[in-house]
Amino acid sequence: MKTTAEITGMNPALKAEMQEACNRIANGILPTMEERKAAAMRIDRMREENAKLLGIQDVTLGAVRESRDSR
Repeated sequence: MKTTAEITGMNPALKAEMQEACNRIANGILPTMEERKAAAMRIDRMREENAKLLGIQDVTLGAVRESRDSR
């Protein structure tokens, strides 16, 4: 079997955390409300950091218009 080097650029700690969360969900263990709130706060912080670095990225409107126009 051929294999390739895995180069994702993802932080190994984050990757491990995501894998653990996927494993828990696959086993039917849903996140607690505290875990959900913490994840939402982390996503909000990441969105704010990206907005500072890259500006507001409004790709949703364009994607909706494109999908509507392609019918």
